[in-house]
Amino acid sequence: MSQQPIAHSADLIRLRNDGYTICIKGGYLVVGDVPFVDSEGAVHADGALAVALTLAGDVADQPPDHTAHFIGGVPCDTDGQPLSRIINQTQTQDLGNGLVATCYLSAKPHGSGQYDDYHHKVTTYVAQIAGQAHAVDPAATARRYRPVETDSEDQGPFKYADTASSRAGIAALNEILGEERIGLVGLGGTGEYLLDAVTKSHVAEIHIFDGDEFLTHNAFRAPGAPSIEQLNARPAKVDHFGDIYDQMRVGIIRHPYPVTESQVSELSDMTFVFIAIDDAVAKAPIIDYLIKSGIPFIDVGMGVEMVNGRLTGSLRTTLVTPDQSSHAYDRISTVSVHRDDDDYRSNIQIAELNMANAAQAVIAWKKYRGFYADWDLPHHIMYSIASNRIVNDEYAPSPETEGNESKAA
Repeated sequence: MSQQPIAHSADLIRLRNDGYTICIKGGYLVVGDVPFVDSEGAVHADGALAVALTLAGDVADQPPDHTAHFIGGVPCDTDGQPLSRIINQTQTQDLGNGLVATCYLSAKPHGSGQYDDYHHKVTTYVAQIAGQAHAVDPAATARRYRPVETDSEDQGPFKYADTASSRAGIAALNEILGEERIGLVGLGGTGEYLLDAVTKSHVAEIHIFDGDEFLTHNAFRAPGAPSIEQLNARPAKVDHFGDIYDQMRVGIIRHPYPVTESQVSELSDMTFVFIAIDDAVAKAPIIDYLIKSGIPFIDVGMGVEMVNGRLTGSLRTTLVTPDQSSHAYDRISTVSVHRDDDDYRSNIQIAELNMANAAQAVIAWKKYRGFYADWDLPHHIMYSIASNRIVNDEYAPSPETEGNESKAA
């Protein structure tokens, strides 16, 4: 059965957020990792509770009764005596879908005799069973906070449930980004952190373009910590990072080459593009194509120099959209300006600046899409390292805030 009811039901989300191992099998809500005591007084960590699940569409309804099934043995108290106050019978029962119950349980809640919801019902039963195990072994708990594999019928790009969004109450906001097909041109220092952040959003596809190998100097400004064996293998950057993030999600498409004028049409299906390359000349055909095609994009840039023995400079984020693109060539250089004393090129171990530049760009993208609020929607943002100031420019009202008085006036 699809696991969608978990994502759509407040009580089931609460169970998952509380750390319980839950899934849906054949019409049952199954709670795994329930510790229990056996007749010898030993603690087992692999019990399971199966509760008949009633749905209203894709949403869990109120539990229909007060019964449940236990799988894995006969739960006992600390003296090894069966929990007769909740065990109705100990006859084995095949529930289907690989679920074989060893006990049939019956425990009415205090008061009305009816459970408020599935969180109320599950936690009541677990407290009575796991509480005995905890008394024997204080480390015993049913709240294991395990990652949850997603069902093939579920919506979303991840290989396990995004419990971070549900815990924060922003699951609905993620749907704003669900149809995005992101093009990421360049996996240099900033591009690598762009990938890290975008990977953790709910976009449908991420196309990564880079023709370079992942070498030792890259390791000191990239997310993660590669081994010497990985560095000796000299993997392509798209493969090094593709392998990392493929463990978490689907939809990462690797393009082991740069985007040149002859290949720029590969961006035609993208809904948004990040440009994170330091070759100014190579940007020109990409920018031309995206503007003519009406594809919004962000170009990032970093200028760092040594002054009195310290690094200073600025981080730039330039957003270009179909509604506002005239500033693109004023703000983004497409002429080579590299110098022999360019400190950024010779002092590349500044990962925190790459992180900051990437974060600034991802926030700007999410503001443009309406994930974050922004009354003015600047299309050009500069952060100064020495002054710690952010300067916004090239304002354009976002679609969601048109009609509101601009706060930048």
